[in-house]
Amino acid sequence: MTTALRFREALRRALRRAGWAGAAGGLLLALAVAIDHQAASSFETRRAALAAERTDLLRGGEAAQPLRTGVDRDTLSAFYDGFPVRAELPALLSALQVQAETHGVDIDRSDYRIAEETGAPLQRVVMSLPVRAEFGALYGWLAELVATTPHVGLEALSLRRGDTRSGFVDGELRLLVFVRRTPA
Repeated sequence: MTTALRFREALRRALRRAGWAGAAGGLLLALAVAIDHQAASSFETRRAALAAERTDLLRGGEAAQPLRTGVDRDTLSAFYDGFPVRAELPALLSALQVQAETHGVDIDRSDYRIAEETGAPLQRVVMSLPVRAEFGALYGWLAELVATTPHVGLEALSLRRGDTRSGFVDGELRLLVFVRRTPA
């Protein structure tokens, strides 16, 4: 008997002994091998594409194409027109102060710095405000501020209470105000 015939006979006996459970296991094993082969080939295709892109970028090729967002120039221009211009900044800061006082929030002083936003015709004004108020009043003012002025955002809030029985909190508030650059 040749080796091939002995192997064939041993395989036939093993399949007879395995029964339906062995057949199901064999089918699951074959399915797993097929899925693994498919996944490995798609990963290899993606890896090759990324390697080619990396090589192109290292050679100083063209920059990657920007994503198409479906927003046209007019829509984007209308969006930026919704922001107040920088010349209105003093009036905006005064309105914030009045709104805070209306809610019972004490602001001793305000420090701010202006930074350019890259890729947009906006400037970011970062305001630091030390505040003292009852927690409910401060919370109410911040809720109204965020709801009514979309160009103002809350960046950071740090609160501390000197006495646990006191309703007043001291804190440091950092707001972001976005304004349009004034045209040159």
